Amino acid sequence: MLDARNGRQGQDEMKDVLATQLLELSQLIRKARQQWLRERPDVPIGTVGVLKLIDEIGTGTGSGCHAKDLAERSGLDPSTVSRAVAAAVGQGLVERRIDSADRRASALALTAAGHELLGAAQEWFGDLLQHALADWPAAETERVSADLGRFLAAFSGVLDKNHHQEAAR
Repeated sequence: MLDARNGRQGQDEMKDVLATQLLELSQLIRKARQQWLRERPDVPIGTVGVLKLIDEIGTGTGSGCHAKDLAERSGLDPSTVSRAVAAAVGQGLVERRIDSADRRASALALTAAGHELLGAAQEWFGDLLQHALADWPAAETERVSADLGRFLAAFSGVLDKNHHQEAAR
């Protein structure tokens, strides 16, 4: 019984450590976003996130991205997505196209400028990570990347499950 209690206590302590590290990570991400904004005041980082999702969803479907899919994948409400898309369209980063599968609907796609900005953002964040991991052995970098990917999938699954349970109530 003592071993079970010690094991449980160790798990609880590890959860506390992980929760603290996740809060610290969110603060670092916020700092990175602020640095991006200082360097690129014309493009909020949220716009880059929208561009990335439009590109991912649109590439997967081959016919572009619908605002409904964008709202679902981003976890944002439709009015927020609508404003973000309107801003990106206004900046010439996204265009609305007639959906080839449903001519009544419009699909979103990145323009050449949108692709260019997304590439620049990915390069900027890639350089930031490269500097942060410069002293790490390649095997450790690969392990962290794999473990983080696994964690993100698990965490996303829990959030999705909770979202569906709340919606069912």
